[in-house]
Amino acid sequence: MVVAGTGAARRGCPPFSAAANRAPHYPPAELWRLLGYVINVIIDTDACGRVEAARVEQGSGVAVLDAAALAAARAWTVPPEYRGQPRYRLPFAFEPLPEEIPAQAGQRLRDPFFDERRSGHVPMPVLDADGTLPGYIPDAYPIGFLSIPEAVATIGPLALFRRYGAQADFWLHDEEGLSLFQLEGPMMVRNRRVSDGRHRFVVTSVLCGNDLDACRQSLATLRASRGRQRPQAVAVATP
Repeated sequence: MVVAGTGAARRGCPPFSAAANRAPHYPPAELWRLLGYVINVIIDTDACGRVEAARVEQGSGVAVLDAAALAAARAWTVPPEYRGQPRYRLPFAFEPLPEEIPAQAGQRLRDPFFDERRSGHVPMPVLDADGTLPGYIPDAYPIGFLSIPEAVATIGPLALFRRYGAQADFWLHDEEGLSLFQLEGPMMVRNRRVSDGRHRFVVTSVLCGNDLDACRQSLATLRASRGRQRPQAVAVATP
């Protein structure tokens, strides 16, 4: 029996670097989901803590996220002080928000659909047999602005801004709940987290720029590229 942390267990093993163990990031192309997930991966290791096999024990239902967790697990090395077992569980948390976003209130003009969006309540479409919904569900209410420059000028000072290549992301938390505005090319997309009272999911609205043909093409690409979304149960407060 090998005891973890002993010289015998470490003999012949390469030096361990904690910096080499990197948690996966939420893929930028999937940030529209606005939901966090925890994915448990089971790894089998050798005496040096190197991964020989990995499998998802508890997945997210989102293939891209599960694949990112598996890739991170396969590159993992168990620290010397924890070696001595053949199998380990690695939990990877995927949180879409880059950091805590302060709530804004009363900072922008209200359009005619403000109250409807503020309620955050949207009837959920019928689930597929596998319990999923389309990735692109049109928002019943417009994006809230008449032009892209107006939207950027209004939400820019209030939102948390991040850029991923050509895509500019504006995270906004205000009376209308949590939204991710994404600006790329000829259109701005608003992803809004909503609920039917039992499950949370995402609806999407689009604002086109001056080039309507390019916007239509970009919207068609967006619809086709989005994977399915799996609604999450809303926690019910117990009395």
